[in-house]
Order: sequence, then structure tokens, then C-alpha cells
Amino acid sequence: MTLLNFKSRDPKRTGEKKTLSIILGIGALVGVIALGSTLAASINLNSNNPVEFGQGVAQATACDDSVVVTPQSTFFNSEEDAGFIFSSFSVTDVSSACNGKVFTIKAYKNGQNGPLDLYTTEGVAEPFSEVQVLDTAGSFTLIGAGLLSDDIQDISTGFNVNLSTGHAPVSTAIASAQDVDRITVESNDSVDGTPAGYEVGDVGPGGGKIFYYSEAGFNCGENFSSTGSPTGRKCNYLEAAPTTGTNAWTDAFYAWSGNTEDLLGTTSSAIGSGYLNTIQMSEQTNGGGMPDRAGTISLAYIGPNNTNDWYLPSIDELNELYLQRATVGGFEEGGGYLSSTEQDAGTAIFRDFGNGNTYSYSKFYTLTVRPIRAF
Repeated sequence: MTLLNFKSRDPKRTGEKKTLSIILGIGALVGVIALGSTLAASINLNSNNPVEFGQGVAQATACDDSVVVTPQSTFFNSEEDAGFIFSSFSVTDVSSACNGKVFTIKAYKNGQNGPLDLYTTEGVAEPFSEVQVLDTAGSFTLIGAGLLSDDIQDISTGFNVNLSTGHAPVSTAIASAQDVDRITVESNDSVDGTPAGYEVGDVGPGGGKIFYYSEAGFNCGENFSSTGSPTGRKCNYLEAAPTTGTNAWTDAFYAWSGNTEDLLGTTSSAIGSGYLNTIQMSEQTNGGGMPDRAGTISLAYIGPNNTNDWYLPSIDELNELYLQRATVGGFEEGGGYLSSTEQDAGTAIFRDFGNGNTYSYSKFYTLTVRPIRAF
């Protein structure tokens, strides 16, 4: 590992020098921004909007030789104190070579070896001094550490993270912008990095409600394998397509596929198998790829966060969705929902969301569809 030191004079601190350090090493990036004394001028203190302080700085990492980190601060005023808090940051110009990597972001004050505490989360005893973000083919997900899925937003060529949020559990940014002299970003391989901090009922990275969690993980993806996720690991969560908000899904009636007579013979009922089932449905000869069928319409759905890996659930996945139907919401009362698991050449399996029973049903007739995704 090589340490390069650069001296720069801060115009607002005559005679005082700051050290800008860039550490380059395998699996790690450290870029340093002189931030503490460069608060923006002429700002509206009553706006409560984040204000960029310092400047976005291009930095090198093991997966990308030029990402840009831009910090933002927010003014606060209370009876006890007032000042600027390091409230959010963005990382942009992220290369596709970083797919599957985990970024770890920390902030430091000059003269201190340990990172600054960045935020606290209600119900967690200790403050958090780092933020971890998983890059999944240009879609970014927080990993653990108090913050939840809607505290991160995909933006052009990167992501933005908010350290202060109003939803439960509430997270509060606590690092003074005046103390933030350096921001470091490490990039490391993610073999078993699992998006954490989610519970059943939370909004997932695809914008839908999470209805199933497995701590051990399950095979998933288009090959229904233990490396089926974009980061080469098992999946741990299932979420259902949202029926409200931007890019919402609308439950409607569809026939199973364009081929209603031939047996696929390879569909599974297992958790995580629905994606492979749905692909097989859409690729079946003699009409399997016809549009506006249960399989093809599920694969074509694009969710609120530009997620495009939705599919028709297997019967076991659909059973879990039924059990959490009140939590997820938006289901047709008493309606029958199709699975991607076939019964025989002419029938597929569905679950009645009224009485909870499963039945086989002619592939030719239409039933309601709700796509899901695994991550």
C-alpha cells in the first residue's frame, strides 16, 4: 500500500496547512477532501435543504480510477446549539467494473486516527461510524448499519445516502461538518455481502413490500443456483411488486403463457425457483413468448427503482405471499393468483387468496398475477 501526501493551504486559515492523503491499495480506495473549513457562503439557513460543502473530489479505487464523492451539510438551530451537520453525501461516476463490490464510506477529523461517528439510529445503543453500500449492476443497496432501504437513492452514475431520516426507526446525523476533514471510500469484493437491515413489511430495494426472509439464504436467479444473486451468493429476501406509487404494478388477469398444451416438465415449487420457472415459460416453443401472458408480463415489469428482475412466483413463494397478504396489501379479495409452477401439460397451480387453498387451473384461462423478486 502506498501513501501519498499533498500539502494545500486553506485560504480561510492563514498559515495553517491541511494534509490531503490518498491511499491506493488492492480492494481499497481512500480519497481525502479538505472539508472542515470550506462551508458554502450565501446560503439560506432556513431552507433545511442539504448544502454542498467543500467540492466533489475525484478519487481512485480498486474497481474504478475516478469516482466523485460530494458531501452535503444541513444547518440546524436549537436552544442548546446551532451549526452545520454532515447530513448526506453522493458517490458518482461509478464504473460498471464495480458491480458486485461493497463501498465503505467513513469520515475523519485531522489529528484523529479513528473515524467520526456519523449518525445514530433509534433503538441501537452505539452510533455508526461507517456506511456500507452494495453495487448491484449500477443499482445500490445499503448493507446493515441502522439505515433502511429508502435512505439511499440511485442517481445518475451513482448513489446518494441520507444520514438523517424521519421514518421509523429514526436515524439522526451527528457529525459536525466543521470536523469532517477527510472522507474515505473503500471498495472490496462482496462474496457473501447480504443486504441487511430489512424486516418483513419493509420496503425493499425494488420498491415493493418484503414478505419473506431466510437467514440461511436460498438458491435464486435465472439459474436457481447458490450464486444466483448479482453478487454471486444466495438470496435472503422476497419482495412483492408495489401496487401504489411510481411505476406501480396493477393486478390483472392473464393466461399462464402462450403455450397452453405442452408440458414444460422442469418447473419447481421451491422458494427462489420462480425466476427460472418464468424464464422457461417465456422461452417455451409454440407461443411461450407471447406478450401479455402471466410469464412474459412479469418479466417485462420495471419497478420503481428500475429493477427488472421481477418474475411470476413459484407456488411455495406464492404461499409465503399469501401468508403476508395483509402486510403487503393490495390483493384482490377472494381472488385466485397464478404461480409459475405447472401441474401438467394443460394446467398450472394457483392459490385462492380467499380460502387459502391451492388448485390446478387450465393454462388457457386467466387468473390474477402479482410479480415478485428475490435479492
